[in-house]
Amino acid sequence: MKPAFLLVFLLTASLNAEVLPLESGWTFQLEGDNNSKPVLVGVPLVGQGYKVPLRGRYRLEISIPTFPESSRAIYMDRIHSVDQTFWNGKAIGSTGSFSPEYYPYWHKVRYYEIPISFLKEGKNELVVEIECRETQFRCGIFRSVPLFGAQDQIKDKMVFEDVNQILILALFFGIFLQQAIGYALNRSSKSGLYLAGTAVFFVGWRLPVLNKIHFLMIEPEVLVRLLFFCQFIFPVFIMLFVHSLFDRRITKLAVITFFLDTVLAFLQLFSMDPDHRFYLVYFWYILLGIKVPILIQLLFRNYKKTVEAIVVSLGALVATFLGIADVITDLITGKNAYLTQYGILTFLFTGVLAIALQSARTRRELRNLNESLEMIVTLRTQELHKQYKLLHDDLVMAAGLQSKLIPPMEFKHNTLSVASVFMPMEKIGGDYFDYFVHNDGSISFLLCDVLGHGIAAALIASMLKVNFLEIAPKEKDPALFLSELNLKMLPVVEKNYITAVVSHFDLENSILKYSVMGHPSPYSMNLNSNDLTPLGGRGPIMGWKKDISLETFTKELKSGDRFFFYTDGITESQNKSREMYGELRLRHQLAEGLNLSPKDLNEKIQKDIRNFAFRLSDDVTYFTIDIK
Repeated sequence: MKPAFLLVFLLTASLNAEVLPLESGWTFQLEGDNNSKPVLVGVPLVGQGYKVPLRGRYRLEISIPTFPESSRAIYMDRIHSVDQTFWNGKAIGSTGSFSPEYYPYWHKVRYYEIPISFLKEGKNELVVEIECRETQFRCGIFRSVPLFGAQDQIKDKMVFEDVNQILILALFFGIFLQQAIGYALNRSSKSGLYLAGTAVFFVGWRLPVLNKIHFLMIEPEVLVRLLFFCQFIFPVFIMLFVHSLFDRRITKLAVITFFLDTVLAFLQLFSMDPDHRFYLVYFWYILLGIKVPILIQLLFRNYKKTVEAIVVSLGALVATFLGIADVITDLITGKNAYLTQYGILTFLFTGVLAIALQSARTRRELRNLNESLEMIVTLRTQELHKQYKLLHDDLVMAAGLQSKLIPPMEFKHNTLSVASVFMPMEKIGGDYFDYFVHNDGSISFLLCDVLGHGIAAALIASMLKVNFLEIAPKEKDPALFLSELNLKMLPVVEKNYITAVVSHFDLENSILKYSVMGHPSPYSMNLNSNDLTPLGGRGPIMGWKKDISLETFTKELKSGDRFFFYTDGITESQNKSREMYGELRLRHQLAEGLNLSPKDLNEKIQKDIRNFAFRLSDDVTYFTIDIK
């Protein structure tokens, strides 16, 4: 007797804890209609003869043989569109808003707990009032058959659904992290970056379908916009990935589809009627249909060329097949089987494999190339030693020639005393200075700094010498001098732009005229008043353009005046800490050397630069002019 009683108890407990599918016995009554008609659940109302818009009530009697010991719950998946659910006439939950403030919340799962106080032995009535106003929705309890049972078991089912989706999303997110980090560390190819973009946007697409997301009280409109935005944008990254993987130029048709996808994606970020959102989805399907032959053609062109093309082709084939199946199912039944995610996951894995194969081939080719290079380097090293010796001898000779092109300026002329310093960074440099004494006793000075240093800069400096000798005898006005020099140098200057300053000392009338083209402004000092100020004016860089506007500046000369002309090699000299010499140190040296002769001042500055600088970063040239 006792074993039989125990068996009955276990059977009752098992039945009591069972999750029951509520498949049959449903009726539906339209609002304003007195008659209820039998309907099927798991099948859209639109497919059972009803037309949108509609509002009505599902009804079902549920028999509970014995009073349960714990609360129950009902799970109805997703309903199109708005619902309010009652158990024995008492509200147990609602989703969305009914008219007149109609708001569909079709993408939220319907899980409603039924308090134990609402339950009773025998017959219980479940009423689900719905409203659907979207012509593109199938309406009603359409995705699956509702389930009724213990809360824990219903939650377990929901957790299982979420875990399944979370595992897939975790795989996608893992691919995103792997490719994103790989691209950040090694920017050799954009294909990994586009593959990472595909993965993260697919995560954003599938995230709103998680059951748990809807219990976080996130604004539903935010989830809808995120869903559609990511859905529309991720195919663009798939196509970009394939193009970048094979280094293929994107066709105009593909660019147009990318642009339209992007526009549609951003449109989905705005508030709009659900019907309009789905009209855009249908347009997106058309764009997908255009992309498929583009993708097939691209893969076909590379199919026999590389192994990665075969791998990606197989992944694309699986993704295309499952995607088409999803689209057809959605269009016919309104139910999305979510097959696309498995196809895209397959495609991403093949993409990762293709990138790995491509990287392996590249490393193999690099290894072979390195072995060849080692042999070539060994042979070339010996030849370079010979060439270096020849080049060194040529540079020594060129340095000797350049020293003859640049006149040593240490002389006196009437009331004017000059002393100069030329310190090339290498054996030859790109700085050039010169002077010319006119018939009337006035004197013109030119100081130029060619961008860069070495042979190219020295060649341009020699051209400056030729042009100076031509222009100086006939032109005293500094602005006109520089304008003509700019025209002559423009055809030969490409990247080695030039800064220059021209000054003309009219000693008879005690007037200094000068003009500047992008050069550091000279310093003006007076030995009697201890003044130290930079002269004004800057001007454009020489060799940049033909039409320039230059100004000639004028300054009255006084007894005790001193002028210091220099190139930026002084101020840009660096010490071991990469600290620059700078204007302040130069001004300090000039101020301390006011009582020194031009030659002594130059030597003082030269010594300070050599003590400060670890090595010269540019040619250093300067000269000092005193007026008695």
